[in-house]
Amino acid sequence: MIGFDIYHGNGNVDFKKAYAAGYRIVMVKATEGTTFKDPKFTSNVKAAKKAGFKVGAYHFARFTSPAVARAEARHFYSVIKSYLKYMDERIALDLEVNHAGKQLVASMAAFFDEMKKLTQHKLMLYSMGYFYLTNLKGHHDGIPLWYARYASIPIGVSNYYMWQKSQTGKVPGISGYVDLNETGPDYPSTVQATVKKAASTVKAATTVKAAVKTTPYYVTASKLNIRKSPGGAILGHLNHGDRVQVLGISAGWAKLKSGNKAVYVSAKYLSKSKTVTAKKPVKKAAPAHVYHTVKAGDTVDALAKKYGSSIKQIKTWNKLDSKYTIYVGKKIRVK
Repeated sequence: MIGFDIYHGNGNVDFKKAYAAGYRIVMVKATEGTTFKDPKFTSNVKAAKKAGFKVGAYHFARFTSPAVARAEARHFYSVIKSYLKYMDERIALDLEVNHAGKQLVASMAAFFDEMKKLTQHKLMLYSMGYFYLTNLKGHHDGIPLWYARYASIPIGVSNYYMWQKSQTGKVPGISGYVDLNETGPDYPSTVQATVKKAASTVKAATTVKAAVKTTPYYVTASKLNIRKSPGGAILGHLNHGDRVQVLGISAGWAKLKSGNKAVYVSAKYLSKSKTVTAKKPVKKAAPAHVYHTVKAGDTVDALAKKYGSSIKQIKTWNKLDSKYTIYVGKKIRVK
């Protein structure tokens, strides 16, 4: 199934048009930090449910310690508790920036622990590419992953509940860009279909082959194209240091495991050693800076998503304080 996630910055959404276009899942922003509530949370949840969507909600994390994480969980629950009756999708912690330093994993665990005390509603972790792979992977046992990687395939993970594949999607009924999602191999309907297919295959087969073994490799090039077949169409690319699972190498091409698909890259630029040196890319002229005049309701994370930058970049460019405070009417750099 496909869907999208929204917040107040997406304006008034025509959910009926979006549903008619084939979208079925909506993740609605509810809260941020310990005090912020998205002003369109209530109306978005009700309208999406009325249009027939599976609805979930998410909280954008700003916690700096386990204690603050628990406070954020309580704030999140206080806002969504009256609307859980509309939600048949998971509720998520959006964790994409480290404000907690070495206490990041402990703080994440504290948030989920507090949520489990407050509600039996199913939980989920949202995180992004390199940040997730280097900080959180392997530390959220039992909590499914909503993984953001803006590429043709979700490189870096093979097990995920949902995949946020783009932040520049266009959906009927929504003006401007919106984040697009699709369900993954851990999503219930996908799991059930896989189990059913596997059961019928085993029943018909006389022998069952053992699971295919893979070998981890690391990308040595600054940028490595991912292809549909050896020398075939380009699907996306990998970056220096990315870890991949190789099924086998033949005629200079490595066959990679990516979810339930197989893709190919040049084996010349893979190494079993993690400490590899990439060739320095040719420097390109720096793109022109982009500025945005702050309007009422704008938040740094929303602007980062809108313009394809990061929260840390916007903070650095504009010398923001630790609370990421921005002021209406002020022009700030966003890209």
